[in-house]
Amino acid sequence: MNDIRNMKVYFASPWFNPEQAEREDRVKAKLRELGFNVWSPKENSSLSPITDPVIREKIFSANVEHIKECDIIFAITDGKDMGTIWEAGFANGYNVGMHDPETFKPIIIVYYCETLGPNGQFNLMLAQSGDVTITKFEDLDKLPGLIEKGEGLAYAGIVE
Repeated sequence: MNDIRNMKVYFASPWFNPEQAEREDRVKAKLRELGFNVWSPKENSSLSPITDPVIREKIFSANVEHIKECDIIFAITDGKDMGTIWEAGFANGYNVGMHDPETFKPIIIVYYCETLGPNGQFNLMLAQSGDVTITKFEDLDKLPGLIEKGEGLAYAGIVE
């Protein structure tokens, strides 16, 4: 059984337009309300398109370390942001062998895709790599119970 109050969540999400920013803020707030310890690159990194290469490398390396140290990667797939998908893919790769066997603990991969809708198609690679897939905001309330019991809610809908 997992205690969510001690679990570190790496929050991967696009925030590049008002709709994405609103979704990110709303979902982060809900996860924190539920008791998760959420770490967000948006809140902890600042860069611009012309950021110095040394700063870029520092931010990249810090984000990779946060992924390695997290218990859960929570990835919002709405908008199909390349960075978010890369972060989730890295976590999956880390789970299947890109880690130090002496210190390894698996990372729980949670996908959130509220714009998928009931008849939408989810990407096959994401569907297969996710431990939990949530498609409705109100279903976030179920996440602590699923995590604490060690139960998944893998995606069972149609894929593309």
